[in-house]
Amino acid sequence: MKNIITGIALCSFPYFAFAELNIASEILIGKTQNKVHSSIQTEVSEDLYSSALKSDSLGLRLGIDITDNFTIELSKHDHGDVVNNFIISIPTMASPSPSGPIFLPPEFDTIVEARIPIDLESLRVGVKGQMEIFEKASVNARLGLAHWSYGEFTPQQLTNLGASPSSGESGNDFYYSFGAEYKFTKNFYLGFEYSLFTINESSGDKDSVSGYYKHEVKDLTLVLGWAF
Repeated sequence: MKNIITGIALCSFPYFAFAELNIASEILIGKTQNKVHSSIQTEVSEDLYSSALKSDSLGLRLGIDITDNFTIELSKHDHGDVVNNFIISIPTMASPSPSGPIFLPPEFDTIVEARIPIDLESLRVGVKGQMEIFEKASVNARLGLAHWSYGEFTPQQLTNLGASPSSGESGNDFYYSFGAEYKFTKNFYLGFEYSLFTINESSGDKDSVSGYYKHEVKDLTLVLGWAF
């Protein structure tokens, strides 16, 4: 997907070479709301985990105006990392028996603290539509494709602790956003933006173990822009 996005950008350059370019570069600073649901299910049990944690986000974006109202954009976003801390109780087996294992009461469980950091970034290509509402101020909406990738862990490890780290797991989902901007000078402007995309992934194996996770990524961002 990264190659596709890069290819789109490179193939666009000859077209814009014959036009007078209006280019804008932006720095995006904000907060990401990470709403995660994870589950793992076997033939005899199902484990669920949910969390809603915030992280610092940072991004860079480049835009090329097609018309006064539409812009093609390419951006890179680091959504930060959130650390999920939780306690796991492991039953203690008393002794084996012909009818199966016998476990001690819950007060004899072994308590283990788990610490799973979820690190996420995305590369995006999309279009921006904008409309001036009064002099120097405008509102906008964005729609495009986000190529996301995790660091060492994905949300699946929140319920499938025995699985090996799935470093670099990635995929593609649509994103959309709404925002507003105000021009302080001919070149410099400030804005804010609210964006959202959702990751839904599932997996299974030959041992009848199935997993699923959903990660809602909501960014509230301050936009610092400079138009060339």
